[in-house]
Amino acid sequence: MDNDSDAVRDAATAFGIDLEPEEIAAYADGIDDVRAQLSTLESSTPETDERAADVSEGTDQHNAFRYRCRLSGETGALAGLEVAVKDCIAVAGVPMTCGSAAVEFTPDYSATVTRRLLDAGADLVGTTNMDEFAYFSTGETCAHGRTENPVVDGCVPGGSSSGSGAAVAAGAVDVALGSDTGGSIRIPASFCGVVGFKPTHRTVPRFGFADLSPSLDHVGPLARDVETAAKSLEAISGPAHADPSTLGVEPATGVADAVGKPVDELRIGVVEEAMALSTDGVVETVRDGTTALADAGATVEDVSVPGYLEAPLAVLGTMGPEFSRLIRTNGQLYGTGTGYSEAWRTAVATTTDSGGYGENVRDQLITGDATDATTDGRLYVAAQNVRREFTETVDDRLADYDALVTPTTPIPAPPFGEVTALDDLVQTVANTGPFNLTGHPALSVPCGETDGKPVGFQIVADRHAEPTAVRLGATVEAAVGP
Repeated sequence: MDNDSDAVRDAATAFGIDLEPEEIAAYADGIDDVRAQLSTLESSTPETDERAADVSEGTDQHNAFRYRCRLSGETGALAGLEVAVKDCIAVAGVPMTCGSAAVEFTPDYSATVTRRLLDAGADLVGTTNMDEFAYFSTGETCAHGRTENPVVDGCVPGGSSSGSGAAVAAGAVDVALGSDTGGSIRIPASFCGVVGFKPTHRTVPRFGFADLSPSLDHVGPLARDVETAAKSLEAISGPAHADPSTLGVEPATGVADAVGKPVDELRIGVVEEAMALSTDGVVETVRDGTTALADAGATVEDVSVPGYLEAPLAVLGTMGPEFSRLIRTNGQLYGTGTGYSEAWRTAVATTTDSGGYGENVRDQLITGDATDATTDGRLYVAAQNVRREFTETVDDRLADYDALVTPTTPIPAPPFGEVTALDDLVQTVANTGPFNLTGHPALSVPCGETDGKPVGFQIVADRHAEPTAVRLGATVEAAVGP
């Protein structure tokens, strides 16, 4: 009763409502009645799944794997492929830590995307390390140690899907799923010289995935080549009742079939602002890719996208408040309909008692929450208005062009310890984050090297036009890829 009274008093204060003591007591009694009625709903839980076998901690030389395990599919488009999933994607029987020492959680269910990989015939061989709670872009903030870049010694692999990029680049798996809030699939793809595919927002179900920023988050594959990435995306996409936000959304179809199709009738806009942000070596390498498209018959033109330079700040202005509120609500996505788990709610609820957050996550939680509180949400609203305007601009450009092209990252993989300030983080996500705001599909394909480091070629297509991105990406891959 005392706790209920305190809760009523706090709620009334938060909403500016004055209550007399007898009113507080009456509300407290009412809360007890509501709880009793709603507790009948608690018998509904996610289905359990087959548990992974041979679970052990990863010991590979690049620290790409958090856990090794074995779950085998049977037949399907991915038969014969070995796959892994990021440490924020549930695999039944495998601890899921989200790269954090604060999380203790072993699901007895698998994420929808995990099930779909297995249903398509893939063999799941592990989970991959990541920046803590997916809130960084280099692979250096994981509580289980930094991930090494298999192709560039002494440089970051990119993040937050660092282990997924490294596992594919090292040849340890054919495909690894990652998540992408501001570029976390495409950045490691670029830095590690592999393919990364962020799908149209809500095309891939997120049940069993631990969100960072729900309105920005996407799940997608990193793979050894465009065709494998396309097959994998088809396998995991499509509506799912476990994630009601996907119901009515078109699945990605015909994506793998687009490999090898001609591009001669396509119009490509090379984003001037993105090229201006990038180093000379990156620009020259990306121009090799656009030349390959022109040689294949595509029309290639430079195009300005107003608002492009402000978009990365809008990503950060969205991500911070959404992440801090997500932790405050124990990882539950109120109002989004993306699927819920009581076991995961309990696990997140205990993270605030553990004292186990890393320095970066502590900084982001405090800064995001305090900034939102001291501005009464004004800056979050401003970020959403920038988002709306920028999305309209990109839609307008994609009415004139079949795809937009940018360098995936303005720079190649930097040395460990170099990305430390806010400006550094903004630069890293400068070309990827804008398309998390808009929800368009974006494909990163290796297009060569500068100073011995891979360069990513990013192709942004209209919503649900993943086949267009694949047609172009496969053409670049064949002409100038590794």
